[in-house]
Amino acid sequence: MLGPIREFVSLEGGFALYYVLAGLGYVAILIALMLVDSDRLAAVLGEEVSRQAEALETQVERQVQAREDLRAILDNMPDIFYRTDTEGRLLMVSRSVEGLLGYTVEEVLGLDSAFFHGSDDSRPQLVAALEAAGGSIIDYELRLRHKDGRILWASTSSRFYLDAQGRRGGTEGVVRLIEERKRTELYIRENQALIQAMLDASSDAIMLFRPDGTLLAVNEVMAARFGRRATELTGSCLWDMFPPDVAKAREEAVTRVVQTGEAIHYLDRRGDLYLDNSIYPVPGVDGVPDKVAVYSRDITAQTLAEQKVATYLAELERSNAELEQFAYVASHDLREPLRMISSYLSLLERRYAPKLEGDGLEFLAFARDGAQRMDRLVLDLLDFSRIQRKGSPIVAMDADPLLHQALRHLAPAIEESGGAVEVAEGGEAVRVMGDPDQVIRLFQNLIGNAVKYRAPDRAPLVKVSWQRTGGEWECVVADNGIGIDPQYFERIFGIFQRLHTPDAYAGTGIGLAICKKIVERHGGRIWVESVPDQGSVFHFTLPAAQPT
Repeated sequence: MLGPIREFVSLEGGFALYYVLAGLGYVAILIALMLVDSDRLAAVLGEEVSRQAEALETQVERQVQAREDLRAILDNMPDIFYRTDTEGRLLMVSRSVEGLLGYTVEEVLGLDSAFFHGSDDSRPQLVAALEAAGGSIIDYELRLRHKDGRILWASTSSRFYLDAQGRRGGTEGVVRLIEERKRTELYIRENQALIQAMLDASSDAIMLFRPDGTLLAVNEVMAARFGRRATELTGSCLWDMFPPDVAKAREEAVTRVVQTGEAIHYLDRRGDLYLDNSIYPVPGVDGVPDKVAVYSRDITAQTLAEQKVATYLAELERSNAELEQFAYVASHDLREPLRMISSYLSLLERRYAPKLEGDGLEFLAFARDGAQRMDRLVLDLLDFSRIQRKGSPIVAMDADPLLHQALRHLAPAIEESGGAVEVAEGGEAVRVMGDPDQVIRLFQNLIGNAVKYRAPDRAPLVKVSWQRTGGEWECVVADNGIGIDPQYFERIFGIFQRLHTPDAYAGTGIGLAICKKIVERHGGRIWVESVPDQGSVFHFTLPAAQPT
C-alpha cells in the first residue's frame, strides 16, 4: 500500500516529481500533464529510488538549513541587503530595513526600489554607474527616503547578478546609512574652509607639506608666488617647482628640521624679492614630526627702505664728518686772528689808556670782552667737533671715580655758590661702557649748569643717583634751580641755544649740546623733566658693562 505523498520538487513545463513511501522504501513517481483533445491526461511513471530519495532528502534539508542560516545572517546584519529583478522590483530585503528606513519587509517586497530613492533620477544614476564600472561598484553614495519622509545619506556596494541561465538579472548589494560620516565630512570641509580663509587672510605666504614635498595646504599669497591658485597646488610636489639645485637645498633643510625637531630661520633672495623664511616641524599624533610648515614674509619694501636709509645715513655721516672737520679747522684757524686781536687790544690799553676819554675806554672794554667771548665760543666749538673725531676708546669702567673727579674740578664754583652736591651711596657698583674723559665732561656740564642756573633766593642743591634699567645704567641729576619751561625741552640740547642773556648767566649755550653728543656717541639717551622755579631733573643712560 502506498504511503503519504511527499512533494520535494515541483518542475515547470507540466511535470511534477513525487516520492511515495511503499513498504520499506520510496517510489519515485513522475507525473506528466498533457492535453489530448482538450482533456488533461496524466502519465505516471514510477520507480523505486529509496536510497536516492534518502540522499536527496538529506541534501534538501541541508539546503533548507543553509537558506535559513543565510536568512538569519541577513536579518541580523546592521546594513541592508537587497535584491531586485530586472525591472527594479524588490525580490529580497533584510530585516535591517525596518531599523534603518522604517519599513517592514512585508511592506516593501515587490515594490519598485525607485520608491526608496531620494530623487527621481537616483536609481537610473545608480544603474548607469554600475554599467560604467563594469557591473560592480563600491561605496557609491546616494540619497534614500525614510518612511517618515526624511532624506538620508547612504552608501551602497552593489552589482548586477546573473540568473540560472547566465543572463544579467537585477541588482543586489548592501546599503549602509552614512549620515554620521557625511556630518563629519561637512564638519571637516567647514573647518578646512575656515582654516583656508584664515591662511588667505594672512599677508605672509604659508604652506604645509610632507617631508617628501607633497603639499597639504597653501594660502593664496604663497600660490601667487608660483603663478598658481591654492587649489591647483594642493597635492602637488613642492620640489618640482624649483630648479634641481635649489630643490635639493630646500629638501636638505626640511630633512634637518624633521630630524632635529627644531625650527630654522633664514633670509632668501628670489629675483627681485627679499624673503624672511621660517620652517617649523609639525608633529603627528605620536609626537614625531611628519609635516612641515613654512611661513615666508615678503620684506622687499622693508629691505629696500633699509638700504635707502643706510645710504642716507652713510651720506649723512660723511657730511657730518666733513662738517666737523670744517668746524674744527675753522675754529682752529679762527683762534690765531683772535689772539692777534686780543694782543693788540691789550697793547692799546697799555699805551693809550691814559689818553682815552670815558667813551674810548668803554669801547676798548667792549672790544676786549667780545674777543674773549669769541675765543670761548671757538674753544667750545673745537670741543664739540672733537667729541666724535678725537674721542678715546670706549671701555668698561666704574662711574663713581669719574663723578668724584668731575666734582673736584667743580669744587671752587660749588663753594662760591654756597651750594652742595649729594651723591647717593650704597647699592650695586655702577660699571658702564664709556670714554672716561667724555664721561667726566658730561658730569661737569650737567652739575655745573645746576650750580650756575640757581634761584636767587636759595643755595643750590644737586642730587646725583643711579638706577639699573635692563642693559643700561640711568643717571639722574636733580637740582632746585630756576627750572625750564617745557616748551624748551628739545631746544636746550641744540648748539648755541640760550634761554637767558649773557648778562644774566654766563656761557656760550653749547654745554648741553656737548652733553647730548657725548651720550649719543655712547649709544644712550638724554632728556629733561622740569617745572619753572622748581628745579630740573636731567636723565641720561649709558650701556652697562658686562660682568667680569
